[in-house]
Amino acid sequence: MSWKWLPLILCSAGLLLTPVPLLRSLAQTAPRPEVTAPWEIANYARVVLEIEPIRQKYYRQAQTAFQGQVPRNACFGMNPQNIPIGLETICANYMREAMQVLKKYNMTIEQFNGITRRTQQDRALSQRVQAEILRLKQH
Repeated sequence: MSWKWLPLILCSAGLLLTPVPLLRSLAQTAPRPEVTAPWEIANYARVVLEIEPIRQKYYRQAQTAFQGQVPRNACFGMNPQNIPIGLETICANYMREAMQVLKKYNMTIEQFNGITRRTQQDRALSQRVQAEILRLKQH
């Protein structure tokens, strides 16, 4: 299985509710220094695996609410005043649950987003993350 690292938030087309990893658009922050520690990669992989089902759940809710026409990056890529009525609650619930996962693994949005950006630029790191995700899925 090949993972495609997309902006997420936490985000394939959509509501920042986009596929793994999900949290990139949660916040725009300065890049973090190089992240290479195995425990950081393991935590990141755990967060990705736990957030993806949450993202899917809220994306399906948004699809139902908007007859399959979910505005692209609706939760995080749009000006808050432009988020369609009815999507605000879906976005807020998604963000709340995603933040709980981050907290569970003692990871900040900045750390998550930093690793996400690095995986997009560093093939070796991306491969390490993918290997960890596969390892976790097998256990």
